[in-house]
Amino acid sequence: MTIAIDGIIFSLQQHGGISVYFRQLLDYLGRQRLSATLYLEQPIRQERAGIAPGMAALERSARPFERYRNCRVAPDLALFHSSYYRQPSVPGVPTVVTVHDFIYERYQRGPRQWVHSAQKNAAIRAAQSVICISESTRQDLLEFVGETPGQQIQVIHNGVADVFHKLPLAPSDIPYVLFVGQRAGYKNFRLALAAMEFLPELVLQCVGGGPIRPAELAGVSDAVARRVRHTGFVSDEELNVLYNRAVCLLYPSSYEGFGIPVVEAMRAGCPVVSMDCKAVLEVGRDALTVVPVLDPHAMAQAILQTASSARDSLVQKGLAVVQGYSWDATHRQTVAVYRSLGAS
Repeated sequence: MTIAIDGIIFSLQQHGGISVYFRQLLDYLGRQRLSATLYLEQPIRQERAGIAPGMAALERSARPFERYRNCRVAPDLALFHSSYYRQPSVPGVPTVVTVHDFIYERYQRGPRQWVHSAQKNAAIRAAQSVICISESTRQDLLEFVGETPGQQIQVIHNGVADVFHKLPLAPSDIPYVLFVGQRAGYKNFRLALAAMEFLPELVLQCVGGGPIRPAELAGVSDAVARRVRHTGFVSDEELNVLYNRAVCLLYPSSYEGFGIPVVEAMRAGCPVVSMDCKAVLEVGRDALTVVPVLDPHAMAQAILQTASSARDSLVQKGLAVVQGYSWDATHRQTVAVYRSLGAS
């Protein structure tokens, strides 16, 4: 009997936090030589060679509306774990669901949110065990879904990859503030742009999130717009160098389930400036420079603090905090959840 991992997330996104989570889980299962099969629905949007090398995989053509349908699995499973809120086609199989956040529930409206939440809530309520990636996400789970009798709910924090580490590099000749990931809405990219008005010596270096559209810079002064750069997609090794040479990571998001870039940056010795976001505060603790209000001048002052005499202290606090995060620790606890449901 094997563990079934539903790899539907690899058909839904090219990269992102959930993909990182499941790539690391699959790597851990493979290294531990645990009996597991990865189910992939073609076409996938990621490089197949980097997904669970050496692990048994069953690849098949996706059906219409595949993401909303039960995952086709073999009947003799010990356990089922979906990467994105699906249920197994075989009834009675013990299931685990990892809940990452409640962004749809907090920020989306209309049919898109209704369909997503209906599928998500059904998968959560049907699961024997639910893993929340932060205490903040667990509290959101209780708010939006509630408790299911007899169900285990555990908080298991995300980890951070070993590729992120401090390097003996000098700061960039052109000093920059790093902005990683999506930029829309609650990510508060407009606030970051407004803060740059007070930081004429700094560049805002953006990574990921797609090319910067003209609408994102509408109303921004030419002096700031000229100092906004975008690198597109970079490898983890390249991102580690960017963290190492940055003035700081600017992470002004109002809502997160965890905030993987925060732990990546801290592990690379890069100070982090954040908003008063519950999950980010849980993850970064006293290593963060926190801006308590949506105020661009306050944000600019916080950024300057990371370049002041306080920098070494912030870096050391970040390196200490991040010792508590590793993907191996995350997935040792995940496998313990599997075993608690009878997977040997």
